[in-house]
Amino acid sequence: MPTLRDYQRWARKGTTAQRGYGTQHQQLRRQRIALFRPGDRCAIGGEPLHLPVAYLDLPHDHVNGGYLPGLACRRHNRAEGAARGNMLRRVGGPGVWYSARRW
Repeated sequence: MPTLRDYQRWARKGTTAQRGYGTQHQQLRRQRIALFRPGDRCAIGGEPLHLPVAYLDLPHDHVNGGYLPGLACRRHNRAEGAARGNMLRRVGGPGVWYSARRW
């Protein structure tokens, strides 16, 4: 019987490399984690990081491409990406309300 983790894995669109998180991304993350010290600031939220390294992400720089300096907590990095994606997917564009039903 499939577990919740199996369904989550199937919901992803491709492997990590196919989604843009291949060898180069993983090496850069490992390099930054080696330099990480507890108490360093989150690149997005600015709060001190006292998390296990499994919960740290490379923060994306959506303006210039690439990554912001340092590391970001998983919560802020993924919430920022989700908010950006949701805004781009809106039918009416940013700030426009629309009905879910087509009357």
